[in-house]
Amino acid sequence: MNAIAIAVTAAVVAGSAAFAHGSRPAPPQKRAGTLTCTTRATAGLVFGLTPVADCTFVASRGGFRQSYVALFSPAHRVRDTSVPETIRWDVITKDGFSRPGMLGGAFDTLTDRPEISRLSGATASRGGPVTLRLVGHSGQRIANFALGTPRVGFAAATDVLVR
Repeated sequence: MNAIAIAVTAAVVAGSAAFAHGSRPAPPQKRAGTLTCTTRATAGLVFGLTPVADCTFVASRGGFRQSYVALFSPAHRVRDTSVPETIRWDVITKDGFSRPGMLGGAFDTLTDRPEISRLSGATASRGGPVTLRLVGHSGQRIANFALGTPRVGFAAATDVLVR
């Protein structure tokens, strides 16, 4: 009888531990830096007015920089795409550290609420997924830009982070 009570108690404790572990909220991600992109007024792919931009990532720790080139999803905007625009994102990672090339790849919109627009998609080596939170846009309201730009692709223009 004692063995049964011990076994039941152990099962309840194990089940409680598994439930508690599975119900914990995900740890908060930390800001790794800022990504600022400026569209090229003279460049863009003709197909659907796809803007191209030059971007600079600046790390929060140490001020390291890396250059990227961005390709935005086709513009669904009434604005003149020949006018340069500046877009700024906070770059968020699991550990708050930056790594060379961590923004390379495609980022897709995470939410249907443009006022809290977030893009996710790249996976930094050892750093987990990278999220971009839209902070500002020079040419239009953030919500309008987020609705018209559901996907952004980045490619590193340099191989390393520099000071």
